[in-house]
Amino acid sequence: MRKIAKYVAVGALVTPLVIGSAGLASAHDGPGHDGPGYGKATNSATVNGGRTSATFSGFGRDGKAYFVTTTKQAGPTGASGTTVGSHS
Repeated sequence: MRKIAKYVAVGALVTPLVIGSAGLASAHDGPGHDGPGYGKATNSATVNGGRTSATFSGFGRDGKAYFVTTTKQAGPTGASGTTVGSHS
């Protein structure tokens, strides 16, 4: 029974993280961007927690470069996330 509770808890924590990284990916495909020149995303989940990370870089239609990297994780002791971005 404890294992089932752990799976449910991890699923509840990881699902928003995965959806959040999908939102990050779609945010760069909107007006003003030709889409990422480079994009990489990884997602993982275990009974101890979950983690997602994504990195995107490229040039917008105006020729300006951009870079965004984000990491989100959740585990038995809590959750955290970081995002770093830059543009020229």
